[in-house]
Amino acid sequence: MEPPPFNEELSKYPPQPKDSGQNADTQVQTNYSRVELSAKHLYVYQVSIVNLDAHSSTRGQGGDQQATDPLVRSEIFDKARSNSVLSKKYIYFDGKDYAYSPKSLHKHWSETSTDELKITFAHSSVLLEFPCQFEVKVRALRKYDTKELQRYCNGDTSVPDSYIQGFMYAIDAIVRSCPKPQFEDLSGRYLSNHRPVVTPWGYDIWWEYRLTMRPGQGSLFVNIGAKSVPVINVTTDLAELSRLFFEKKVAMLQRKNKCGLEFKDWASFEPVVRGLQIVEGESLVGLSGLSTMSAAQMTVDGESLALYYRRKFGQDIGDPSIPCAITVDKRPIPLSLCLLPAGTRQIQAVVGAWQRDDFFKSSAIPPEHRQSVLSHGMRLLAQESKDLKAFGIKITPTLENVSARVFDPPRVILRKHTAKTTAEMHEGRWEMAGKRVVESSQLRSWSVLVFGHQMGMPPALLRTFINQYVKICVELGIDIQQTSPPVKYATAWNDIEKVMAEAKQLSESHGDRSQLVLCILPFNSVSLYGEIKRVAMTVVGVQTQCVQSSNVRSHNPKLLTSIALKMNVKLGGFTADLHTDDLPGLSQIPTMILSADVNHTTEAGGMSVAAILSSTDAQARRFAGTVLQHPQRMEYIENFDTIIRQSLRLFHQSTGGLKPQRIIYYRDGVNDAQMQAVKQIELAAIYRGCQLVDPEYRPLVTLVLIRKRHHSRFLLDRGNCEPGTCVSGGVVSPAVFSFYLLAHRSPFGVSKPAYYLVLHDDCRFDAEELKRLTYNLSYMYPIVTRSVTMPASLYYAHRLTGKGRLQLNRAFNTLPYFMKTPDKELPFLVPVHEALRDTMYFM
Repeated sequence: MEPPPFNEELSKYPPQPKDSGQNADTQVQTNYSRVELSAKHLYVYQVSIVNLDAHSSTRGQGGDQQATDPLVRSEIFDKARSNSVLSKKYIYFDGKDYAYSPKSLHKHWSETSTDELKITFAHSSVLLEFPCQFEVKVRALRKYDTKELQRYCNGDTSVPDSYIQGFMYAIDAIVRSCPKPQFEDLSGRYLSNHRPVVTPWGYDIWWEYRLTMRPGQGSLFVNIGAKSVPVINVTTDLAELSRLFFEKKVAMLQRKNKCGLEFKDWASFEPVVRGLQIVEGESLVGLSGLSTMSAAQMTVDGESLALYYRRKFGQDIGDPSIPCAITVDKRPIPLSLCLLPAGTRQIQAVVGAWQRDDFFKSSAIPPEHRQSVLSHGMRLLAQESKDLKAFGIKITPTLENVSARVFDPPRVILRKHTAKTTAEMHEGRWEMAGKRVVESSQLRSWSVLVFGHQMGMPPALLRTFINQYVKICVELGIDIQQTSPPVKYATAWNDIEKVMAEAKQLSESHGDRSQLVLCILPFNSVSLYGEIKRVAMTVVGVQTQCVQSSNVRSHNPKLLTSIALKMNVKLGGFTADLHTDDLPGLSQIPTMILSADVNHTTEAGGMSVAAILSSTDAQARRFAGTVLQHPQRMEYIENFDTIIRQSLRLFHQSTGGLKPQRIIYYRDGVNDAQMQAVKQIELAAIYRGCQLVDPEYRPLVTLVLIRKRHHSRFLLDRGNCEPGTCVSGGVVSPAVFSFYLLAHRSPFGVSKPAYYLVLHDDCRFDAEELKRLTYNLSYMYPIVTRSVTMPASLYYAHRLTGKGRLQLNRAFNTLPYFMKTPDKELPFLVPVHEALRDTMYFM
């Protein structure tokens, strides 16, 4: 039996429920404003700019004469327009490849009404090295009708998605690119210093507004986000800026009894210097970076830099052991003599690695502060501009309020002694004090492997840590039968496979199969951690838990609890259950939860990794995962049908012979452009996988797409929204069943919801039932005692893509990321040792 063909009807998305937002019980503030679009049409033109002299034999190869710089392209386009029939027409060029107009231009180009206009002319500019002959082509590309957009906003699903996506891209480009004189222009970036965050580290935090146009229910909306940008607040010289930049790093080195900065540390300061301007006499001079040698080693015309500055200017160069700044004309200037212009603000390009925590914490401003920044930005953006007015774009200056529903938290089941009990919830959290995990694993055989010498990790200190760890496990109800595991010190790390095999064998000295090797790492090392995990997962076949030695010394109870919960899950236990009534549909009908993610940013070179997780029990507690190596940057998952067949067999085996009648598929990480392709390819693969099990077997499938990379935020007057807040009206998609769901309480800053789009729904879920199930599944992440941002299975998929790069059965430090070489022969299925297969080893 062939899988059903994907006809036009099947490829459509479930519409937004008609009663969407009707069950709301509160109002929330958004970071959206309504947009009126009065122009009848929007015309898009493709612009091509060719330098006819770029390959001239008399002018070399052209170099930057190719006119790729947006400023150069804009200047050339403006001259071409002034020298053509377009001189009296309004047209907006984005400085890249497209131009936009509210009126049709191409019908006036010539008597033949061709769709392309060609303009050739000579142009000279301070931005160009010498005059060049340019050819500018303007070609009519697309015409958009605002009536079609309004139909889509009113819920008309007959308007093609590709049409709306193109329309939104065009309006986005206009709104984002047009000049914004109401903001401060710093290096081409429009910033606001409304309620900045002042820091003691040499910079203040200003706000760069990001705008996104979105079709909503009944109206077009603009979403505003505020990105944190470090702006230098030092008004003296670069020596002072460098002191503040390195202040925290120097303090860290002193605590470790180290001398101080090494010369190589200055490489991290170079991006800060590059592009800055300093005062020299009456003018400003640009900097290109730092010198590769110290000021003491540098000479000017055979004379040392120190003597040169003392003789010519009567100035001292300051610390001679640090580098100099290099100007754009290649001159070295000591940092203490690089005076920053007073009254002029400049962006700090980067913050040091040791500053990032402070930067992120400072950027995570309270909700009322964030809302004030966003409201201020929207008021400024709503001010009339000639470019927006020309396109008939009018932005409402006030942020929108929408209705929301707040779901009650589910009943979380733990154990108290031997009986089950319901945990007390507070803002999506529960306490384990006096409670035990709902299902305990049994740890009979394990060992501790210390990477380092006894001098660095004394046995007495390690024994204290183990005793505290065992005590926490016992309090959580985890059965630790071996309370004094054997310890091995590994002083040589050149053969991790041998060391791990010996540690595993050491734990099997009592006759039981090794269950766990607890690894103590001397420092934070990606390569060491990766090699331990690779060997454990693919060669030795044993569960591992890595702990840094600094955490062994502190033995923080919260950290020990987290480690214990992780271990319990890896060995087959689970932290908490939900009441059966709080998993609507799962207890009544055999249902398999499926989740998948594709990661394009792994350490393994340019390789992409796909992870597929499927539940193996009726309560969606236990999951088995498969990792696939993926063609680079490809979003949809190949060979999905084979994985589905294996997932169905595991579910059948683990549930005593049940076949899932429904499959709920949560898919992460797909953008608008790839949404339809992913849906059709992966949904067809699910059906094929079911038919590989039984030609007549076709369960009901619901496909839900999850997005986290968006700028939507929702707030109450008093701060963050409560966990369980769901927005399904106003600013959601008008044509696709979708909703925002805030499942967790953020510890600082503004809580960020997840956005869900239901792309297919054979199960015909009641809208409220699917939202509540999705929310409740966020309480089933077993290594924390709180709700998380999205269903736990999606977190498993993220963890599995991270572990997938480590499962390659070869040394981790030979992966392309470390070798800096491409790798063309990557296997399709990422292996895992048979002893760990079908376990939750990825936790």
